[in-house]
Amino acid sequence: MKHTMLMLTLSLPLVFSGLAHADGPVSAASHDNIGDPDVFATVNGTTLGTNLYHFLLGTRAAEHSERLAYDDGFDAEMNRQQTAKDLVMTEVLAQQATRLGMHESERVKVEMAMAEKTLLAQLYVKQLMDTIAIDETEIRRHYDQQREQAMYRFMIWRTPHQAHALELLNALEAGNDPGASGEDMIETPWLRDTDIAPEVNNLVRQLGVDEFASEPVFQDGYWKVVQVIDRQVMAKQSYEEARDIIRAELVSLKLDEKLAELADNAAIVFNEQYAVRPTN
Repeated sequence: MKHTMLMLTLSLPLVFSGLAHADGPVSAASHDNIGDPDVFATVNGTTLGTNLYHFLLGTRAAEHSERLAYDDGFDAEMNRQQTAKDLVMTEVLAQQATRLGMHESERVKVEMAMAEKTLLAQLYVKQLMDTIAIDETEIRRHYDQQREQAMYRFMIWRTPHQAHALELLNALEAGNDPGASGEDMIETPWLRDTDIAPEVNNLVRQLGVDEFASEPVFQDGYWKVVQVIDRQVMAKQSYEEARDIIRAELVSLKLDEKLAELADNAAIVFNEQYAVRPTN
């Protein structure tokens, strides 16, 4: 989850001693509590708790773990220093915005209210995801149902008439000139089988190069004669390679079901003066 406001990337040099006096001298009380283990820093007399620092550091943990895996030059200590700078600079900017009265702006109030609702929603979705258990047998079953992926290029002859499509197919399979105009012929780019309509995919999956689908296909108001002019088959991933991907897909599907159930059970009434409404 991204916490944009707290994850500022700064290009300006930041000196803590300078920030501490950005708006005048810091009060004695600020110096008194700086030794408190629960206080990370004070900015213009405002206390920043260590919980804020550890929270910000924690939100970056996954990203940094991935980076450590491939970046030998990654400096964890420098990263901690950058996190500290970002936290302090966020406080400096927030204080300045408050001094300017930006928090009293109706637009800012709306944005802050929306940000709060969005964050709560994201946290609840995360909690829901943590409750979703995917059994290993379910992952295996979905893996076993997967097929090798294929890519195709087609030549397509189309006509609005089924009888004419059958005549075209018979002529083409016999090696005769079908008599179709160039406007009725389409040569496709490479298409993944997942991008092809299931009814067409089922017809062409077993075909070799230069072979025709056994019958015309009706799509988009046309009857189409389909010939495979090129084909590539990609090997299926091993179970170990596909396992985490399949698990994530299953979690996503179950999450969608839970969210749909929440929406169905909610009492939602739209103001009739607004014409735009969400649809399922």
